Amino acid sequence: MAYATVDELAAALRTSVTAENSAILQRCLDAAALEIDDAICRPADDPLDPTDPLAHSVNLMRGVEWFKANDAAFGYLGAGEDALRLPRSTFARHAAALTPLRRAWGVA
Repeated sequence: MAYATVDELAAALRTSVTAENSAILQRCLDAAALEIDDAICRPADDPLDPTDPLAHSVNLMRGVEWFKANDAAFGYLGAGEDALRLPRSTFARHAAALTPLRRAWGVA
C-alpha cells in the first residue's frame, strides 16, 4: 500500500493524471512503498500508520525517482559529454531518513 496518492505524485512531477499515465504513477508509488516497508522492518502486529508524514514524503520522493528512471537508460542520464552516471544505491539516503520509523535491527 502506497503512502501517497497518484494525484500527489503527478503534482510532484508537475504533470496531470491521465488514463495513459495513472497505472505507471501507481506502480512507481507501490514500488517506493515496498522499499519503505522493507527498510523499516516493522512486525505485522505493529504496522506503519498509512498517514505517517515521513513515509508520505519518502514515498513521493522515491516515486518521482522511479518515474524518472525510465529516462535513465543503462544507468546514465543524458547523452554525450553531458551524461551523468546514476549512483548505484539510489535508495540508501531514503532508508537513512526512515530510521526513526524502524522497529527491528539485524544482528551482527
